[in-house]
Amino acid sequence: MPDSKELLFKGLKYSLGSIPLMFIGPILIHNAFMNKHTWMHYIVLGVGIFVCITSVTLMFKGIKIIIKSLFDGNEN
Repeated sequence: MPDSKELLFKGLKYSLGSIPLMFIGPILIHNAFMNKHTWMHYIVLGVGIFVCITSVTLMFKGIKIIIKSLFDGNEN
């Protein structure tokens, strides 16, 4: 089992990696709805939704790893 400090940093990496995606995803979705007159808006909308789902998934995974590093090491 990895050291709890290593798990904590791994969880922080996941969480910090999801923060830029939290801003990029809604920007892409907003851009897709503002440019409905082009055929590319469906592609941009799909990418924006995918980025938002990825951001939420990475954040939950990061929080799960952080909680695991904080509490699972104390069991005897």
